Amino acid sequence: MWRIEHRLYLGDHESGLSALLGEEHPTDPEGSPAPFAGVVSLCPMPLYPGVELLSPTRDETEWLHMPIMDGGNGETEFEDALGAALPFIQRRMLHGNVLVHCAAGMSRSVSVIAAHLCELGSSVEAAFEHVAGAKALALAHLGYAPELLIAPAWEFRSALRRRYGNRR
Repeated sequence: MWRIEHRLYLGDHESGLSALLGEEHPTDPEGSPAPFAGVVSLCPMPLYPGVELLSPTRDETEWLHMPIMDGGNGETEFEDALGAALPFIQRRMLHGNVLVHCAAGMSRSVSVIAAHLCELGSSVEAAFEHVAGAKALALAHLGYAPELLIAPAWEFRSALRRRYGNRR
């Protein structure tokens, strides 16, 4: 799980499962640990057979479960997901931390978080660079290069460019 900005985290399947099972993180830098206020799952949950998960274990956690294909399944799947995910993220961040995750935390979730950053005024490329940089900072001790930490599908990049243009 990687902190992207205040109250916004990026994660993989394991991170999503942990958040839905009640894992706590400080809401503010000096704040007390609290369960996630929101979890956006962009992959099937759970991914593994034998694990049943029907809802978050904590009442404070609201779950938006929208499995989408990496790269999209038709031209509008990603855009439809953004239509639900972006307002959800904004609303739940008012109450605490939000985790956006997919199976690996490299494409679907990265692209939704990039869209959130674009909503705040960032350019598409700057948004992806911000996510890669935040993830690289969190993993600096492992020696990963930022360009190896995210791999958004070209369809997602294209959709964001259509939606947000070529801002600088």
